[in-house]
Amino acid sequence: MKLTKVENTIDNMLTKYTRGEYYETLMQAKKEYVALTGRLTEEDEEYESRMYCFNNWYLFQRRDAEGSSMSTDYLHNHPELEEKVQDVIKNINHSVFEFLKVNLKKEIVLYDILHDKKITLGAEQTSINLIVGDIFTGRSVVYDGTHFLLRGVCLLPTGIVSGLKKKCKALRKLNNPKDEIAFLLQLESLKTKYLRYSHIDPNEIFIFT
Repeated sequence: MKLTKVENTIDNMLTKYTRGEYYETLMQAKKEYVALTGRLTEEDEEYESRMYCFNNWYLFQRRDAEGSSMSTDYLHNHPELEEKVQDVIKNINHSVFEFLKVNLKKEIVLYDILHDKKITLGAEQTSINLIVGDIFTGRSVVYDGTHFLLRGVCLLPTGIVSGLKKKCKALRKLNNPKDEIAFLLQLESLKTKYLRYSHIDPNEIFIFT
């Protein structure tokens, strides 16, 4: 199955880069991630999903002193990987999504708010543990022409959608990947804050400048 092949590759990457000579790097990366997105404890309801978010950031987006990522290193050291899998690793789509619907073919349809496009997930991805109308950050991939959503999402309050879409539109015009990543991590940070102050109107927390 296509999704299984993608997830198995990511699991293999994690196995390599979370132990042995890479353990100290992992610990440092966790400190950096907490500084960027806020601290969650194992008792928090969304802890498992956020740890998947961290794993993806650690593998695909965090850069070392030379500007290289773990995923770049993995590709360099595993040239035998299927070309379609290599393309997946090179082209992770980190974005903010809206769960639009389940179509007549029972496929999940998402709207990529940041990049203004619809994505229909592959038929084998029958559940993403979200409901229609949910807004969330996450990472999608395309394997052999089929879209999939990776494990690990950050669910956002739906009440912020208007301001969120305006901010995403402004970012699209800038077309700067670094700004996009910074914004997506900021959303995770604001969500962590919102979990601590959920009695406050989310629009007073999710302020986009």
